[in-house]
Amino acid sequence: MSEAKAKRKRLVYVPEDLLADVTEAARKNSESLSMFVEETLKQALNVNHLGYSREQATETLQVMHAHRILGGAFVPLDVLNYLTTKAYETEKEKLLDVWYESGKWHGKYIKEKFEDPVQALKSFLQATRWDLSEVEVRQDESTVKLRCVSTVLTTEATELLSKFVEGAMHSIDYKTEKSDTLKGMIVFEFKR
Repeated sequence: MSEAKAKRKRLVYVPEDLLADVTEAARKNSESLSMFVEETLKQALNVNHLGYSREQATETLQVMHAHRILGGAFVPLDVLNYLTTKAYETEKEKLLDVWYESGKWHGKYIKEKFEDPVQALKSFLQATRWDLSEVEVRQDESTVKLRCVSTVLTTEATELLSKFVEGAMHSIDYKTEKSDTLKGMIVFEFKR
């Protein structure tokens, strides 16, 4: 491909109010409008090549931002399992209470920050719990069915995560209708 052809530009129509916001963002980044738009489009393509929609990428970034604000940390799974098992042996009830309270705190924040807190919780679990191979949420007007599956969760970690999820959902104004927890699987039904 010739260099002249590679540098050709195309006119794209953009709503005026969006253009004003983009112009302001470019100015804040000390970039020309052209450079900002070009780089933003390249990043959108990178997201697409990773298999994410723009909406999924934005949601994941929002969740990771919330995770950081809420004091979350990434810990290698074998370290987390070791510490959890040790603490579980001597302080099971206290540990369960701590996870439940942490879930309540996270749920309260998610409820205040996100338009759809249940879907935000699902995204939060998917983005921050790499040990979960599946997080499924089905909801209607008053009921939420939530299922988490993992082939690597220990019995202790499953029970603790279950308490976290329950605390979060209680803060989002749902009550536990049914719960079933077994190693590597958590199944809940919540009602408003």
